[in-house]
Amino acid sequence: MKNTLIQILKVVIPVGLGIFLTVHIYRQLDEYQRQSLFTALREANYLWVALSFAMGLLSHYIRGYRWNFQLEAMGYKVSPVNNFLAVMIGYIVNLILPRVGELSRAAAITKYEKVPFEKSFGSIISERALDFVVLLGITGITLVLQYSILKPFADDLFEVFSGKATSTILWIILIAGIVGAFLGLKLLEKWKDRPFFSMIWKLKEGLTEGLRSIIKMKKRGAYLIATIAIWLLYVGMFWVCFLALEDTAGLGADAVFAGFVVGSFAIVVIPGGIGAFPVGIMQALMLYGIAGETGFALGWILWLSQTSMIVLVGGASMLIMPALKQNKTDHVAA
Repeated sequence: MKNTLIQILKVVIPVGLGIFLTVHIYRQLDEYQRQSLFTALREANYLWVALSFAMGLLSHYIRGYRWNFQLEAMGYKVSPVNNFLAVMIGYIVNLILPRVGELSRAAAITKYEKVPFEKSFGSIISERALDFVVLLGITGITLVLQYSILKPFADDLFEVFSGKATSTILWIILIAGIVGAFLGLKLLEKWKDRPFFSMIWKLKEGLTEGLRSIIKMKKRGAYLIATIAIWLLYVGMFWVCFLALEDTAGLGADAVFAGFVVGSFAIVVIPGGIGAFPVGIMQALMLYGIAGETGFALGWILWLSQTSMIVLVGGASMLIMPALKQNKTDHVAA
């Protein structure tokens, strides 16, 4: 009962915060700004939004394609189509149950491609770690090149991290955590033959092998190219939506990357980015002279475009993946 309540709160609290942000910002708009918001949504050129939708879909397919390089390095040959379907299943599950998508993605490949769960999950976590490093790199470059404009945002980040870095309690927790992790690994290794600890040990080994797979894979060049393609498409699908609104069509790369960074962290903080993403885009674009209601409208266009894609394609993937497996089984039986 307690665990169920915790899981429910993990969903309700972030979603509730996102809805609160949306309502709070909307109430701050006067009547003219509200009319401008709905006018922007109504008059947007949705051909650009459709292109953003397609670019997002392609980026997710490449993510599934890239995943195969890691799985091959661990000795498993998986259909790129199934990888893509599993990726989309993971995304839609994350919308419903935050932080559970990676488990669902790994479980799908385990079920339909017979890759051990601990290995598929380990490869996903290592992939996520790499992508987070890329995002931090983009964030750092954006802040350095546009520090004069983004100084308030950068100062807030620095204040948060510096405040935490000087916190005695945090350092005590960090040291205790490191010592606890070390002792935990020693005990885990000692008790790895016991049923419960055996499962945890396999997950730990899967994560280790997932990290190694990036290093030892034969197609490291192709993996790097795929990673670059994914992030170029991420930025591209974000950028083309700026062209959908007349007031944002003329903005340059500086505003695009600033919005991209703020929007990305909004999604990290609030699972799915509901509410927080449009607000983040609005706040970022106001630094470049864009009216709040216009930035708010663009944020919703961006969020709805990619969320609808995940819902439609992710939902379809849940039906297609087992159907493909059944067709394959029927073909073999025949």
